Amino acid sequence: MRRIVTLAAVVALGAFALAGCGSESGAGPYVEPKGPPVKTFEISAENFSFTPDQLRAPAGILQFDLTSDRGIHDLVIEGVPGFIVEVGSGDTASRKVKLEPGTYTFYCNLPGHRTQGMEGTLIVE
Repeated sequence: MRRIVTLAAVVALGAFALAGCGSESGAGPYVEPKGPPVKTFEISAENFSFTPDQLRAPAGILQFDLTSDRGIHDLVIEGVPGFIVEVGSGDTASRKVKLEPGTYTFYCNLPGHRTQGMEGTLIVE
């Protein structure tokens, strides 16, 4: 009986974590833009920060290469529904997005990560 309760708790926590991954990012169908990026960012994620956390780029297609140095993380951009880059510890993942001029906030959408400071600013000119 104890194993069943433990397994149920693990499954419930996993479902909660997955639900948290997409809730604020406006998860849904995301269509990655085609074509070469005008700028590529190499971003390192660790508990609980991005390096670098201040980015500047021209408008157009931008590529984010996210590497996790420690832990599981993701990167979403506020105001860009469905855009998410997800990585496990020691992994790298890439995703492209087309952005107009403006100031954007990017952050890790895993529960508690953003509140602990895992966010940054992207200025698109």
